[in-house]
Amino acid sequence: MRYENHQPPEGINVTNEHPLKEFAQLAVGITLVALIAISLLTFFAGALARHIPFSYERQMVASIDYFQTDAKPEQANEQRRLQTLANQLSQHMALPEGVAVTLHIDESDTINAFATLGGHIVFFQGLLDQIESVQELAAVMAHEIAHVKLRHPIVATGKGLTLVTLASVVSGFSASSAGDWLISNSINLSMLSYSRTQELNADAQAAHALQQQYGNISGAKSLFERFAKLENESVTSSLTAEAFRSHPYSEDRWQTLQALAKQKGWSLEDK
Repeated sequence: MRYENHQPPEGINVTNEHPLKEFAQLAVGITLVALIAISLLTFFAGALARHIPFSYERQMVASIDYFQTDAKPEQANEQRRLQTLANQLSQHMALPEGVAVTLHIDESDTINAFATLGGHIVFFQGLLDQIESVQELAAVMAHEIAHVKLRHPIVATGKGLTLVTLASVVSGFSASSAGDWLISNSINLSMLSYSRTQELNADAQAAHALQQQYGNISGAKSLFERFAKLENESVTSSLTAEAFRSHPYSEDRWQTLQALAKQKGWSLEDK
């Protein structure tokens, strides 16, 4: 018997599909898996961070000079006024046991305020210069206290550290910037709706405190109207308004708050 090696038929390893199509399908699949993994990891990181004792959170920032510096003499009275208002509003917000807020003033002309780890709340002088009533000030204050109550700063920190760690690992293994690019874009996609949820929850908590303190939420109403005006002005000027990025004005937010006020029977006007 004679054995022969026959040539394979012509075109047996040829496909009609473009070679880049399979590559694109693979890339899309890997990207989707990565996005899902990142979303799950950040979700669990945030959920776990929420259970960190508040005392540990305060210790995390205890050595930061920014929060230990005494107020300048010309700001001391204003800082005491802010702290007094914060203490009054906190009584209506059912803060968890051991949770407290500490007020600071930053002399920058930035129009913003923020809550961070350990219950520290910073008001920029630029924002204080724009506010025209105690109720407007209380609206901002209660919103930031709500972030502390809901543990948003520690949750954001937990998620941020997770993402930074992932970026470092992916970039290290790939020896390129691909990991940084993938995760930085994933951050924008995965955090957008969560950030909106945080703001809406803080708005609701703040409105409740305003209603308890003043019998209405007119401060929130005038604040949203003022921010809308400032936002429009900042488009055509060099106005520094960081609040429009970290606390973006949104007609949807105000409409949501109005609907909640109607449901709860809260007044929008100062009687």
